[in-house]
Amino acid sequence: MPRESSTSAVAPGLRWIPVQGDSMWPSLRAGDLAGVEPLEGPPRPGEVVLARFDAALVLHRVHGAERGTLSLRGDNAPSEDPPLPLSRVLGRVRRVRRAGVELAEGWDVGPSRLGRVRAVVKRRVARWLGRGGQA
Repeated sequence: MPRESSTSAVAPGLRWIPVQGDSMWPSLRAGDLAGVEPLEGPPRPGEVVLARFDAALVLHRVHGAERGTLSLRGDNAPSEDPPLPLSRVLGRVRRVRRAGVELAEGWDVGPSRLGRVRAVVKRRVARWLGRGGQA
């Protein structure tokens, strides 16, 4: 369980981005604020980044990097996102605020089996309720 911190220094260039959806649950949850720092060097596999896709900004985990192209995936997504040029990555998630309190180191618990099961159940329930399965 991540420890909480109510006081912390703000890093230069840090931007707080609201989290929507469950693709990165439990590390990032709907309603959290993700503290994103500008990139200083290419992101490494396992890091959570903010990327600009054609239709949206996305907070997902780096799965691989090859020749200036990244593969990203939400921890609970059934598949990887389309390949993305490194130039579309805006920064790394370094901090998280949850319920107004900044979480200390250890907020990133990584992908979990429970998170993937939760996502599948939500999609099936949404489909059953006639909402197209987008959860």
